[in-house]
Amino acid sequence: MSSNMAELIRDTDAMPEGWRTAPFSALADYVNGRAFKPEDWGTEGLPIIRIAQITNPDAETNFFDGAVDPRNLIDDDDLIFSWSATLAVMRWRKGPAVLNQHLFKVTPAEGIDRDWLQFRLDASIPDLADEAHGTTMKHIRKGTLSSQSTIVPPLDEQRRIAEVLRSVDEAIAAADGVISQLQETRGLRLEALMALPGTYRRIDEVCRLSGGNGFPIKHQGKAAGQYPFAKVSDMNRPGNEVQMRNAENYVDEADLRTLKAKTFPVGTTFFPKVGATLLTNKRRIAAVEMLVDNNVMGAVATDIDPWFLYYAFCTIDMADYVQPGAVPSVNQRTIGQIMIPVPDRAAQEEFVETMRDLDAAIEMQSDALAQLTATKQSLMADLLSGRVRVPA
Repeated sequence: MSSNMAELIRDTDAMPEGWRTAPFSALADYVNGRAFKPEDWGTEGLPIIRIAQITNPDAETNFFDGAVDPRNLIDDDDLIFSWSATLAVMRWRKGPAVLNQHLFKVTPAEGIDRDWLQFRLDASIPDLADEAHGTTMKHIRKGTLSSQSTIVPPLDEQRRIAEVLRSVDEAIAAADGVISQLQETRGLRLEALMALPGTYRRIDEVCRLSGGNGFPIKHQGKAAGQYPFAKVSDMNRPGNEVQMRNAENYVDEADLRTLKAKTFPVGTTFFPKVGATLLTNKRRIAAVEMLVDNNVMGAVATDIDPWFLYYAFCTIDMADYVQPGAVPSVNQRTIGQIMIPVPDRAAQEEFVETMRDLDAAIEMQSDALAQLTATKQSLMADLLSGRVRVPA
């Protein structure tokens, strides 16, 4: 039992009046799905719900038109607990279907609210995973659910707790929906860039392309300094979603002389030039003077607005320009020959203003979403433990 769960159960003196302890196995009936084989898959009948559909609602779905044990049938509002490798709890909302193995159909026991149970299981996954079988691929078996316990409020309080947490979920869904709409609008605006009136020019006619610098391990590890020295992985750091502002490693002037490295100016567009991440089409623009390693290429604007160049690069699918070989890569010559529209400066600036407003709105909504998610985690910890009570 993990320290968090053990502490929760051991401190019974602090348990709110009317609450009780119970093993997870007593909270619901957990029925594993049917062990389908590939030859069972078809194009007609009930959709087969596998882990792929849990992790990606748009994943390809197979169907089964044979006889099914009623215990493996699911419908709207049923709880599904993915107990192997991908550990997750979700509510099904896509109509009649049949459950595959490695997924539990979870039917709440008498006196257990379905919504509360979903929040309780979701919050307990880290603790249950600590006790799960397997190292790289975790498995939460029924034995774990029988041996691990939690505290359970009365049914009325379960419902009040669930109502509070549902309201936060609704706010999260609303924020996520706004972000999706903004990103869709951003995509449409980027498509419009290619139709802007103006002369088409080669990329290397309007910017200077160059690869990054070698960065030996012995020079890495400085967490602060004059210049960020970014790797592809730093594109995923918080705050670097559009503009590159920080990195895991930093260097100073003395390091530059030793490395014989040159910095890139503010406004440089960066993108991966080798490896699988090349195909993710990541693009970032430098917010500060900085360096990048030799897995990254930089484009320094010379006869084009730097931000317009960045957005033009966002329209390019690097998969169209990858060199043949075991490791995906692009070279400077190939990228330099790509043609992009270059309208007059006023049109560039107008387009950039619209796009930057969109990016600012996406960033604001993303920050709000992160705050809501943190609020939910805090509320779950307080409400499910009884530290904070929801008045009747």
